[in-house]
Amino acid sequence: MKHQPKPKNELKVIVTFSKTGSRSATRHRCEIPTISVAAIRSKTGLSQSAFAASIGVPKSTLINWEQGRRQPPGPAKVLLALLARKPNLVAELYPQPQPRIRWGQGHPAPSTMTAEDRLTELGEILAAGILRMQKPPANE
Repeated sequence: MKHQPKPKNELKVIVTFSKTGSRSATRHRCEIPTISVAAIRSKTGLSQSAFAASIGVPKSTLINWEQGRRQPPGPAKVLLALLARKPNLVAELYPQPQPRIRWGQGHPAPSTMTAEDRLTELGEILAAGILRMQKPPANE
């Protein structure tokens, strides 16, 4: 069995800035603190599956991070540190798409329709389909 090194407590990040046309650069060091993935997920109120999908990792990876078997890599730590401060960040940046409404304007919602309304609408749909089938193709 190979010996696995213990995870480091903090991630050190170096950001380098250089001005256009300049040959020198400025380096800024910052340290990203150790984070509790389970605590961050609980702040968001999401299930493991939903949280893993929102940050783009497999659920099994998230479980390993939460149970301490593995540590998130650098970019994931940065994202998790951001989510620790603002739990709804991912939801704000990438909102869930609204479900498409397939009913045309003027038609009542299916949940409010009576059986008679549904039969009427079904008849209209069938009549429109029959008329389309009876029309000769445009290229004949």
